[in-house]
Amino acid sequence: MPEETTRSVDEIARIANNRAVAKARLEQRNITKAVEPNVTGSVPVNAEAKPTAVQRKRRAIDLNYCEYNFATMKDTKGGFILEEQGMPDSKKQKHEEKTVVYEPPIDLVMENNPRCEACQSIDVDPHFQKHFRIEVCRSCKDKHSEKYSLLTKTECREDYLLTESELRDSSRLPHWERPNPHKSTYSNMLLYLRFQVEKFAWEKWGSPEALDREFESREREKKERKEKKFKSKLSELRKKTRTSTWQRRADETHVHKFGEPQLLEGTGEYKQTCACGISNIYETL
Repeated sequence: MPEETTRSVDEIARIANNRAVAKARLEQRNITKAVEPNVTGSVPVNAEAKPTAVQRKRRAIDLNYCEYNFATMKDTKGGFILEEQGMPDSKKQKHEEKTVVYEPPIDLVMENNPRCEACQSIDVDPHFQKHFRIEVCRSCKDKHSEKYSLLTKTECREDYLLTESELRDSSRLPHWERPNPHKSTYSNMLLYLRFQVEKFAWEKWGSPEALDREFESREREKKERKEKKFKSKLSELRKKTRTSTWQRRADETHVHKFGEPQLLEGTGEYKQTCACGISNIYETL
């Protein structure tokens, strides 16, 4: 029994010694790998390897976590959930709020849904409903273009003789403000609905015939103003031409041309007269 106890103590000491030797050998191997010889000699470098371009790119990616607040969402009962729009905090959000128009939710009770005033369809155009306050579907809008077509502000001012203040009054004449398609720095384009513009113009002028008479009267006055302006410019041009002609004649060198000599009675002298009025009197031998 004492021999087994002594033997077990020796084995434990040997195992501990082997572990210490293996640990020292492993540490030495790690140090040797971390130290790399340079061209000029053995110079230790940083043991930590530099990250590659792919690793740096992955670290630079910012992964944002999108969190939704279900308390502010509204169930449209059509398979979609809309989030309530808060107050805009910047001009960019205001611009997005103007350009984005959400489709109106469809109620499961068909009688509660807005319908087209022409065909009773529930496919109502949200733009016309929001800006012009009318309910018309997309097919009827294209089918009845003489009623639901859009007019620009210039067309309303020239064809229906409406003023700038009338076109800017959205309570009397609704309009749809959109970005200018020609250039983004230009003023926004205002679009009007044809039948609303015609209704407003008939109320202002009385009837379509009265509008036509006013249009012809203005065209006649415009033509008269153009003719008067043309005659005035022509008269000024003639005056300038006449003045320059007389000035050119005055600047020319005059050569006297005397007529036939005439004898003066009692003096024995002769007189010659030029066309300009100068006379020459002389005596003959």
